[in-house]
Amino acid sequence: MKKKLIVAVALIMVLGMIGCNSKSKTNQEKIEGTDDPTSVTIESKDSENETVDIPDAVITDEQALTAIKNYCYINNPDLEAIEKAGEYPVYWNITSSDEKQIVVLFRSYTGAEVRYYIDKNSGDTYVTEFVPGILTEEERTDESFNVKDYFTR
Repeated sequence: MKKKLIVAVALIMVLGMIGCNSKSKTNQEKIEGTDDPTSVTIESKDSENETVDIPDAVITDEQALTAIKNYCYINNPDLEAIEKAGEYPVYWNITSSDEKQIVVLFRSYTGAEVRYYIDKNSGDTYVTEFVPGILTEEERTDESFNVKDYFTR
């Protein structure tokens, strides 16, 4: 009798754990894409389907400038100290911005002018460089990345 009671209690505990586990999974929201890139359908077992509008994630000038600074600091760990020392001019500027693209100019302590061409929608970025006295014009480099990966450091 004691053995049957222990088995019954153990079975009830297992079923209870399974029930709790499956309930938490049914409460999770599933996001399914739609034909419209600005809305998604949220489906939950506990509620009806509903469509929620999500604004386009267009990169702002401020986000682009911050991301490029982060990118430069990560790829040149000494840059922050050089900038703070103030011995060489180092700066970043937005040189142009329209509905499709942001261009950020980085003036390096070496005198090079590095421009980052950022697609406002995708974040895809390519790089050009101009070194006065060495190059006659701005030249595209092999460097490319997604600026969204550098919003935070």
